[in-house]
Amino acid sequence: MARRRSRKKTRRSSPKTINAARVLESALIANAVTQGFFNTTIGEFAMSKDAMGMNQITARELFSGLSGGSFGTTTAVKQLGGKVAIAGNSFGDTVKNNLAENGGQMVASLILIPAGFKVFNKLTSKPRSMANRAMKMSGLPVRV
Repeated sequence: MARRRSRKKTRRSSPKTINAARVLESALIANAVTQGFFNTTIGEFAMSKDAMGMNQITARELFSGLSGGSFGTTTAVKQLGGKVAIAGNSFGDTVKNNLAENGGQMVASLILIPAGFKVFNKLTSKPRSMANRAMKMSGLPVRV
């Protein structure tokens, strides 16, 4: 029986790269979902510090709701007689209203964005491969 070689070959792995097209596609899909459920763009959802409006929910309001707040959907309004009234809808009602208004557009976006990127990737495969080779030679960890 033949003896095995005692030296192990060193493993070579390619450097990890970021695919810019997939990042853009993911951002567009996330924007469509936040627009459908929370009636805000992904930037406003993630970065807003103030309440946007009665039918808009931000990440800050969402986290405050998880810790016992009202998700930013209801506010206490003092009326002339000194009574305090609650204005706005509950979290579930707000999301339901947002889905009723923006649900069709969200579903269409969730179907058309990946399809559009698939067609775009097929049509631009040769120029993208050349750009990827050039970026690989330059040492950039990004693919197109």
